[in-house]
Amino acid sequence: MNASPQADACQAHTLGNPESVCGAAAVTDRQCLAHLTPQARAEYLAALSPGADVHAPGVTFTRELLVELLTALKDDHGRTQIGAANFDGAIFVEDADFSHANFAGEVWFTQVTFTASANFGGATFAEDTHFSNTTFQRTTDYAGAAFAGEANFDNTTFHGVSFWKATFDGVASFSHAAFAEKDAIFTGTIFAEKAWFGGSRFARNGNFIQARFARRITFLQAFFEMHANFHQAHFEGPATFTQTTVYQTAIFKESTIDHELQVEALAKGIDAKSLRGEGRLSLRLRAAEVDLTDSVLAGPIAVHGLQDKIYATNESDFPERKGGPLPSVRVLSLQRVDAASVTLTDVDLRNCQFAGLHRTDQIVMDGQCLFTDGPRGRRRVLIEEHHWRARHPRRRRRNQNVVGGWTEAPRNVKQIGPARLEAQYRQLRKALEDSKNEPGAADFYYGEMEMRRAAAHGTERMLLWLYWLVSGYGLRAFRALATLVVVVAALALAMQHAGFPGPHPSYLDALLYAFRSAFAIDIKTSTVPEAVTRWGQVIRIALRIAGPLFIGLAALAIRNRVKR
Repeated sequence: MNASPQADACQAHTLGNPESVCGAAAVTDRQCLAHLTPQARAEYLAALSPGADVHAPGVTFTRELLVELLTALKDDHGRTQIGAANFDGAIFVEDADFSHANFAGEVWFTQVTFTASANFGGATFAEDTHFSNTTFQRTTDYAGAAFAGEANFDNTTFHGVSFWKATFDGVASFSHAAFAEKDAIFTGTIFAEKAWFGGSRFARNGNFIQARFARRITFLQAFFEMHANFHQAHFEGPATFTQTTVYQTAIFKESTIDHELQVEALAKGIDAKSLRGEGRLSLRLRAAEVDLTDSVLAGPIAVHGLQDKIYATNESDFPERKGGPLPSVRVLSLQRVDAASVTLTDVDLRNCQFAGLHRTDQIVMDGQCLFTDGPRGRRRVLIEEHHWRARHPRRRRRNQNVVGGWTEAPRNVKQIGPARLEAQYRQLRKALEDSKNEPGAADFYYGEMEMRRAAAHGTERMLLWLYWLVSGYGLRAFRALATLVVVVAALALAMQHAGFPGPHPSYLDALLYAFRSAFAIDIKTSTVPEAVTRWGQVIRIALRIAGPLFIGLAALAIRNRVKR
């Protein structure tokens, strides 16, 4: 309901149209405040006192008329004191300055048009405030304003607005509000009760830097054409961003989460660096790049790359689409995060920095989590290994950032050595083994052994090199079988020349004898003597060891590839 009963409509003719009437609320003699004679207006304003109610729906205000009205309501300290106020449907054709005004009663500014700038900076609203369906055609200032009751800005259109350090003690509703042309500034704003931004649209940045949300905040089907900036915001209650679109980056860097932050969004990026708090983080995303560097939360952190379109979002106009399919969700960094609380589902980890990840072996990776490949595409590797190997180039490809197939680290990325990479691979291998992803675990075991060999010295390095050469650390079946063939062929040659007394048999006969010895088949044959020399006995023992050894390595490699 409005603040006061409907008065008789103003019967004055509108300027330039003698057949139409004003229709604004009349204050006396069936005329509104704007159409009173100078003497009648002076008498009306003289009768007002600080704290009086104002009833001016539909009135067209010039700057001069508004100044006269507010001057009549100033107290001895020069501050405007208004009781209940009704400006529904009013039109402010020039700058409207309500700065530092005190509204003691319910305030109505619904369906109002401000054609010039509006200033409510430092104003206080003691009761409910209604600005729904209002249009601000120029900049609007609510900096330092205090709303003690509910504040309703539903379906309001702003062309540049600042709520810098404003305070909302009651429910704040910006349902389907449009923040056009310029940034919407909510820096340092305090929302002591629920805040609702369902269907709101931000044509540029939505800045909620250092804002405080004491209760639930909801962004349902909100749209940010640039950044959604919540840098150093404090979420004391639940915060949900559902079916939201952010054309650039949703920034939550250095924010505090006491309850839960849920983000379901089509976004270019999610900056969640250095999060703190007792709460939990849930990210259900399309197309986004996610950075979780240095985030420490008591609750779980979940990142889910959605395979299907989010309801009510428009992917056809999304800038990252670039005429093709949307990119997958990419996690760029988990550095110095506690992995015990992290769950990753269907995300791209090909450029993810894992250095400094705590309790890496407890990370959970569900669905299809992608890792980058080595230059030959035979195994999954960490991007940190790419960076380390690129520092020791053997050849440089046409792409100046690719050395021998290994990608160089960007300038701002700190590189790590093989010893730390070995530990990383070992812990990630254990995590994949715990999740029954044996093929992925096998790749990380290979990487672990590669880094161990790179960090080793002397005899250990030689042994690891031999282990790699003959079987690829027990993970390359073809290499193990090829090594077996080479060993048997070499020992057959030795057997031909030193294994039998008397004339040397042909190499083919010696080779067949060697294969029979390697696989413990009956080695008696008429083409070679039954007796062997002492060297022949040694060679035969070597063959009996080599056969089962390399067959076992090949079987182990196959098992590691097919086991689930």
